[in-house]
Amino acid sequence: MSEEILGFISRFTDKGRSEQVVAAFTGGCCYWFARVLCERFAAFSPALVYDPVMNHFGAEIRGLVYDITGDVTDLYTWTPWERVTDPLLRSRIVDNCVMFRR
Repeated sequence: MSEEILGFISRFTDKGRSEQVVAAFTGGCCYWFARVLCERFAAFSPALVYDPVMNHFGAEIRGLVYDITGDVTDLYTWTPWERVTDPLLRSRIVDNCVMFRR
């Protein structure tokens, strides 16, 4: 499964050589790439996860977490997005990272 996910990611990054794509999805659009992964691998019951300290989203698929750079399971402290319940924090994240209102 991991090889399939990493292969899918590499189609976006030209096997890691597309610095602009990696920069876009690590520098402000990580939520949207995590959603792409969740949609693409929906059959495996993925979960949108978030690291509140690093302000970064990933997609947990079968126990591993992925972003545009690949397997980032051990690089962040992941929390399921659904468990981020503080209304001010969620509002800030949605405004800044999802809707780009600010």
